[in-house]
Amino acid sequence: MVPFKTILILGSFVALVACERPAAPPSASAAASYDLTAYLNRQTERLQKEQPMVLKSVTTQHQQTETIETTDLDWTDELAIFQDVDLSRPALRDFYTETTTTLPNGNTQLLYTKSETSAAPVQYLQLQLTPGRQLQRLEAMVLDKNILFYSKRKIVLTANPAENSNISSYHIEGTQKLIFSDSLHYNIVANL
Repeated sequence: MVPFKTILILGSFVALVACERPAAPPSASAAASYDLTAYLNRQTERLQKEQPMVLKSVTTQHQQTETIETTDLDWTDELAIFQDVDLSRPALRDFYTETTTTLPNGNTQLLYTKSETSAAPVQYLQLQLTPGRQLQRLEAMVLDKNILFYSKRKIVLTANPAENSNISSYHIEGTQKLIFSDSLHYNIVANL
């Protein structure tokens, strides 16, 4: 079983990395596609107020999965990694190509792909929206690396359009490595 202390350290590390980049105001062109920041802010406020029961599992390599059921989560910290993939910041506008596809079920898929020359950490962002423009699914790949640190995370968030597009689950699968240490592979799954 993974010690809860490991979970706290991992969570603190993710929160620290999330705090490294200040959020700039959304650009008009990107906000016209989908205002992810506004959605996440509404969800954070709602979840902080309601404090729903969450079943959260954390798995690290060579360790058993540790699962907790709790209503005591700081939703600002929990959703910080999803705030990090908002590409509406003006500084990021020129680094991504947007592709819009209508899916067979009538949903719209927005895919933002990073240019090869960009050093931006978000490799891609994929949003699936209902015909009423409600978020149903978010998927992104985030890669951060420098001389001392390497982190690669695939994040997925699902929402229930039948319930005002409220978050129903999220999943973070990642690898991180600090200089002079082994890689740590982890998997976090939360169901509301």
